Amino acid sequence: MQTHVTYKADNENPDERKRFIQELFDSIVPSYDSLNHVLSFGTDGRWRKDMIRCMGTLEGRMVIDLCCGTGDVSRLLSQRGAKTVSLDFSLKMLHQGIRKKALTSDSIMADASVLPFKNNTFDAATIAFGIRNIPDLDRFMEEVHRMLKPDGQLTILELIRPKSRIIRVPYSFYLSRLLPLIGGIVSGRPLAYRYLSGTIATFVHPLTIQKMLEKHGFTSVSHSPKTFGVATVIVCSKGTQ
Repeated sequence: MQTHVTYKADNENPDERKRFIQELFDSIVPSYDSLNHVLSFGTDGRWRKDMIRCMGTLEGRMVIDLCCGTGDVSRLLSQRGAKTVSLDFSLKMLHQGIRKKALTSDSIMADASVLPFKNNTFDAATIAFGIRNIPDLDRFMEEVHRMLKPDGQLTILELIRPKSRIIRVPYSFYLSRLLPLIGGIVSGRPLAYRYLSGTIATFVHPLTIQKMLEKHGFTSVSHSPKTFGVATVIVCSKGTQ
């Protein structure tokens, strides 16, 4: 299992890794929300709100929240007047989101790289802390591009490695030692938090993500670093066709 705690892109045979990730997220549902807040020192909520603000007017727009987890972003989208569809491949995460009234009946269990929607369906798509869990990134980007309407917007929120050495050294210690220790003790699932730590440390660089998005037809890619560069919001557009 050690190879599963680092990020690995795999567009050809991603199924085994996807099964591992799905089972992992199913296993941490009871402590998932509280640990997110604790381990980010409460900043994850602010990052989500910043992400939503980057999207502009949402009233009446069709938006899909990909890898929605228990629905924190979906709830914010709906509060801003978006017609929100929420998608995740962990059924237990979806059930938890419905229980806490963050998700509605417009919640779908599906793979974000095999989207069950027609072309040009949505005005916008979001994915918060989820793109790092997708091994077949090229297929994911192709699928999102396909289902967005012309000029549709994709907004990504993800944890990254800070550029500043002053921040990077203590952050690396926290990421490699403290986060998996605390997360493992509280959740009872140490592998899950070794996975979280390891994939942050090894995920694709944001500028590489930008090049991939552009390769798949997205334009106007912008980056907005958050909290000393430990997270970023990436916004891009499908463009007209």
